[in-house]
Amino acid sequence: MKKRKFDVPKWENDVRQTIKILRKDSKTRALKSDNFYECCCIFINDHLKKDIFSNSTIGSYYTFLKLFSLWLDQEEKITNIKSLNVSCLHKYFKYLKYTKKYKPSSLENVFISLDRFFHSMKQRRIISINPCKDFKIVSHRNSGSEKILTPFDIKIFLRSVKEHYEYLKDNNKLSKFSLFIHSRDICIFSLCIACGLRRGEIQKIKIEDFDFHKKTILITGKGNQRVIIKERLAFFSHPFIEEVIKRYFNLRKKLPGNNFFCNCYGDELTQNGIYNIFRKYNSFISKDIIYTPTLTRKSFSSHLVYKKVNIEAIRNLMGHENCETTLKYYVCFSNYNLESIWKETNPYDNTN
Repeated sequence: MKKRKFDVPKWENDVRQTIKILRKDSKTRALKSDNFYECCCIFINDHLKKDIFSNSTIGSYYTFLKLFSLWLDQEEKITNIKSLNVSCLHKYFKYLKYTKKYKPSSLENVFISLDRFFHSMKQRRIISINPCKDFKIVSHRNSGSEKILTPFDIKIFLRSVKEHYEYLKDNNKLSKFSLFIHSRDICIFSLCIACGLRRGEIQKIKIEDFDFHKKTILITGKGNQRVIIKERLAFFSHPFIEEVIKRYFNLRKKLPGNNFFCNCYGDELTQNGIYNIFRKYNSFISKDIIYTPTLTRKSFSSHLVYKKVNIEAIRNLMGHENCETTLKYYVCFSNYNLESIWKETNPYDNTN
């Protein structure tokens, strides 16, 4: 059975078409332009050539930059990148915050995209100063008391997969792939919860990455499948997780392809596909908690902190380059946890 081919995203076609025109008009190998949108395409094309970031990440950069380009053209009547200054950034972020109602985390993502873009343009000597250098935003992305999954929440979520399968069975809606889908989904959830995996890491796991003798999985970090940024080992020595993986693997090996997690035809799952799997069971549970791979990852690291695991060990298990990333974005405390910590460390609680 041949693997189905997926269409190239429209933004990628637009970028390549723009770069093709720029190369045709350029008299040198170095691509340069004063047009803001064309500079955005040069920046995105650099990332496509480097093969470091995933297509979804590059697509997000393109979206943020294109929206900024459209706003500059419509509101400020600016198309020349050299005419842009810090005041434009102030106006744009006010527009995003108060008119478009962007959340702090979204504003931070926009700022990161623009900062990397201007830094790249400065290196290419298209501009002399990075406007983001004198512009900062205050992010409240991690408030320290965000919701994380409790052991009870985790049991409810895993049970929802079983209940969904029983619901299909009771209503005679089972298909020949229902058992495979049920086994795959609970396997994905178990690894996300027990190992703190990203959805991109789940997507890239190959069959040969599993060592059933040592009970380990070779995990490829961020980036695409051709360039590996960081590798680490995840462990599945817990009896429940081991049973779930083996049960799914016995069904998976009957299908073509090399990706461990796939659809019913053996094709690789997309990151959006993995997110939609979570969303499907969210609707089935009908609770206030929105289960996502990011939430399971935060819960994984936070529970390790509660158990007083060494932060360097947590960093390695999470696949981060430094401990600051782990502590800043992936450690959250509930009010109950904060109260318990306060009672343990409060000097006035010592009755002696």
